[in-house]
Amino acid sequence: MGSSYRSDLNGGRMKSWENELRQACQHIQNVISEVWDCIGSDGQYDNAADDGGLAERLSIAKQFIEDELPKGSE
Repeated sequence: MGSSYRSDLNGGRMKSWENELRQACQHIQNVISEVWDCIGSDGQYDNAADDGGLAERLSIAKQFIEDELPKGSE
């Protein structure tokens, strides 16, 4: 029986997928940084709480992706 794509990805045997996912994580991080830079800039602090929630959810999504990538091959 062969290995799953997930185990291949985790094991570093899916380099093209790994590279794409690492780029996606970097794009997500860029958006997170932009969200944090803008929080409160409109003076609406109820919006700031909502925007903070967005940044948190993006961080969680990024972590889910990173958890599937091989460790130590960054």
